[in-house]
Amino acid sequence: MSDGGESLREGTAVLEPPARSARGSVAAAVVEAWERFRGPVLARVDAVERAALAVLEGRLDEEVRREAEREAHKLAGSVGTFGFAQGSRIAREVERILQESTALEQAEALRLTDLVVALRRELARAPSLPAAEPASGAAPAGPADLPLLLVVDGDAELAERVAMEASGRGMRARVALTLADARVAVAEEAPAVVLLDLALDGEDAGLELLRELAARTPPIPAVVLTARSSFTDRVEVARLGGVGFLQKPVAAGTAVEAVRVVLRRGDAGRSTVLAVDDDPAVLAAVQALLQPQGVEVRVVDDPLRFWDALEAVHPDLVLVDVDMPHFDGIELCRVMRNDGRWSATPVVFLTTRNDAGTVQRVFAAGADDFVVKPIVGPELVGRITNRLERVRLHRALADTDPLTGVANRRRSEELMQQLLHLAMRQQQPLSLAILDLDHFKRVNDRHGHGTGDEVLRRVARLLQRSFRAEDVVSRWGGEEFVVAMFGMDKDDGVQRLAEVLDALRQESFGDLDGGELRVTFSGGVSQYPPDGADLATLHRAADAALYQAKESGRDRVLPAGWTPERPGAVESVDVLVVEDDEALAKLLLHALETRGYRSRWISDGAEAAARLTGSRPSLRARVVLLDVDLPGMDGHVLLRTLGRERVLERTRVIVLTVRSHEAEVVQTLEEGAFDHVPKPFSVPVLLQRIRRAMRA
Repeated sequence: MSDGGESLREGTAVLEPPARSARGSVAAAVVEAWERFRGPVLARVDAVERAALAVLEGRLDEEVRREAEREAHKLAGSVGTFGFAQGSRIAREVERILQESTALEQAEALRLTDLVVALRRELARAPSLPAAEPASGAAPAGPADLPLLLVVDGDAELAERVAMEASGRGMRARVALTLADARVAVAEEAPAVVLLDLALDGEDAGLELLRELAARTPPIPAVVLTARSSFTDRVEVARLGGVGFLQKPVAAGTAVEAVRVVLRRGDAGRSTVLAVDDDPAVLAAVQALLQPQGVEVRVVDDPLRFWDALEAVHPDLVLVDVDMPHFDGIELCRVMRNDGRWSATPVVFLTTRNDAGTVQRVFAAGADDFVVKPIVGPELVGRITNRLERVRLHRALADTDPLTGVANRRRSEELMQQLLHLAMRQQQPLSLAILDLDHFKRVNDRHGHGTGDEVLRRVARLLQRSFRAEDVVSRWGGEEFVVAMFGMDKDDGVQRLAEVLDALRQESFGDLDGGELRVTFSGGVSQYPPDGADLATLHRAADAALYQAKESGRDRVLPAGWTPERPGAVESVDVLVVEDDEALAKLLLHALETRGYRSRWISDGAEAAARLTGSRPSLRARVVLLDVDLPGMDGHVLLRTLGRERVLERTRVIVLTVRSHEAEVVQTLEEGAFDHVPKPFSVPVLLQRIRRAMRA
């Protein structure tokens, strides 16, 4: 724990920065930081004074001398930044005396005492800071400058927990327990994000507010909370403008993390600096100088925690002190340069020394620049912001696939590693999908590379529209796209990719001869943790499923672990369709097969009974879609037969019927049906019912 009282968040080594508007006054921020750290700084002066008194009394030992030397070194590097330039010069003279004299003479002891008195006098006056303001010239940030989160939930206890968690993470929070209260709150001050319970004031009443928020100018982003988790609910939320979907019960920390993702998405141009220094006062000064410029500063005061912080933050630039306990900054820089992930990340050193030897050592370790302590505000701001601007320009070219505009392989692997790290920390699923356009070489050969490029661009846009902003959509080369989906299991991932495939089938592409071209893809989806604990293993599992999809006829998406039927064995399917309407049956089979379900169609009730029952049935099914009006054997009779033969112990039956009155529903449920779906029905809704039946 640092002297300044910051606390570590979520098990990382990263100290949360105090939130501050980019419009805030730099000078005011530095003064505020000085007020926070005045006590710890004066405690360092006390350590130097103890050494001076010990010399005068003839009892100075090596441990006390070394402690005083360390504290003088930190004072020299920090107090000048807070507006005490003379204080830094005095502290540097104190450090020189303590370094050069292991056995201090009486004259040196008196000189040391005079310097301590002068240092205390200097630190007792008001800090002297330059009057220059940032370009915006705005007033200092206050609480009103923090982003406002509106929590709209009838569960008062959960809402208050979320509000408290948000307040601890640099946000303001307001709670509305009813729809009317929420509308009043939005009218009084437009929130940055709304966390909205769909079931507020009754079933789906929250959807009304969601629609209103999306219709505002500018729209207000909303993250939805709901006890339901069906795909149709997710689609409806996305259709009405929702930007996040959380299923209850949910921890307050998880909800706030989802809100922070939305806030970061809205501030995509914001750069992040990781500052590493064992002096919390210096870290506070760095935050005060850089955050008003729109730079997010995450700080670490213990070099032993540096690596964990680096992997958690993924900074755009690292600012590191040279002299620290355990590992110095030069060693940390060398470790970074030995890892391909961080070999190109800019490193700027902070140092109280600018001699030729120190300068040579930092650049030999891989430094990009260095700043001499005490920090001069305009110099630090100028050096850091200029280098961050070059980083942004470089990444715009280096991170994006130039043809499609989605992330390239290198950048997407970085982002996917971050999502995987988050999934491990929060114990959430992560799905990885690989999709490959079917017969794409044929497209280029027959229709020209211009048409092929347009196909790739359109597919990329379709993927970007179909997935959330926090998901990672990327092109890994040729006709292969890879998508990472946080918080989504592979069944949901298969469903989402199948919806994209359905949409792609409706797209037509013009060719060089004025004709029309239609395109499909094959896909495979794996999931953390059951299919792998690292990105490489997950990719292999998804790639194996993609291979199976191609072998099974292409134009489909399969989950990892899918296996084809074994010849000679009892036929086993995921879904058996017992329906005499051929057109409807083929529609259902197509929808099922493209989502990776093994399926079979039987049009006669008696044939279905013969294959499913008996001591040695020839067919087993996890779910049966059963029409009531069937030739050979009525659906109700077949359902009772399956119950009598104990087939319903392992098989779930969903009854399909045009008769949806209450008596019909009660009858089918009493006969053992798992669910009842009236005709006509929505195929996506039916697919969701099937998934629920399989999980029961």
